[in-house]
Amino acid sequence: MKVGSAKYGTQYTKKKYFKLKDGESTFRILPPLGELADEGRWSQYYKIHYGYKNKDGALRPFESPLVENRKTKMIEVPDAALERIKLMKAKFEEAKKTGNQDLIKVLDKMVGQKGQYNLDANHYMNVIDEAGNIGVLKIRHRAKNALDATIKRLRDSGVDPLSPNDGRFFVFRRSGMGPDTAFQVDVKKEKLSVQGVGVVERDIVHVLTPEIIGRLATEAAELNKLFKKPTAEEVAEIVRTADQDGKSTKIDEIFASKQGNDTDDYDDGDDSETGTTSTPSATSLSTATAAPATPVQAPVTTTPTQAATPVTPSAVPEAVQVAVAPKVESLTPTKTTAQAVGGQTNEEFLKSIGLA
Repeated sequence: MKVGSAKYGTQYTKKKYFKLKDGESTFRILPPLGELADEGRWSQYYKIHYGYKNKDGALRPFESPLVENRKTKMIEVPDAALERIKLMKAKFEEAKKTGNQDLIKVLDKMVGQKGQYNLDANHYMNVIDEAGNIGVLKIRHRAKNALDATIKRLRDSGVDPLSPNDGRFFVFRRSGMGPDTAFQVDVKKEKLSVQGVGVVERDIVHVLTPEIIGRLATEAAELNKLFKKPTAEEVAEIVRTADQDGKSTKIDEIFASKQGNDTDDYDDGDDSETGTTSTPSATSLSTATAAPATPVQAPVTTTPTQAATPVTPSAVPEAVQVAVAPKVESLTPTKTTAQAVGGQTNEEFLKSIGLA
């Protein structure tokens, strides 16, 4: 019979969230973990709504319920929060054209470049940085495409860069702004002086040591449980009950019945790439897998220049097993409750938030 160690409240470790910044960012991507281990999935794609809070003002991001038929472009499952954002942005643009400064000031705070309300689309993955910090990295689809291309080159050469014993650090280079943001992903290398040859470069190999594996259960995340996913009707209720500051009287009640993150471990949703999100194809989403995962033994902080002694996958706690959506325009003919709420006229909406 397997015997585990009790976890107490004081032992809770707050999750770290990483974002790509201008210039270079370096991370070692961790193998598939937890419930996604058997599937070999090491990244998870989410479209997340930011801006809504509970009645006490605590941030409550949630996954969009939107489902669109890619062939017909018809909305099969609506998203009232997204419709609300569209209405505000439309009114924002109208206000800028007419020079309505009072409305511009209010709506800029709501849906401007750094506005409160935002539907943010990213790929999420567990990583470790060069300093040995474990956390969740979120990257745009363009960055994910560049990463996938680099991983493919490595795998074609016989290297599995996400494996426990032969991992690689990836250097992400981000440049440009807005729709012109560009990404480049390369493998971190070290320079060596070889007698008779000169200076040569080689990949930095990173091994998941027993110490690192031991930290995964508390510091890494279950990628399929990062956010709550309310139904379309529940999102409509969140939107309907939210005041001008985004505080909803119903959101905590709705969240209580949902699987997902039950802590306040969320990134703040702030991203200077606002507006650059592209929609990944069904094919690209399905390729976010690695070779079938090897159960990892329980994660040390090895510096990137170390090639630690390979760890034999053996005594790894089950709880820490290593393993590895959408453009909106048209609506379905029959309006659901969510569509009715999200589809208010500008006049109705502005009145409901006290702007008219």
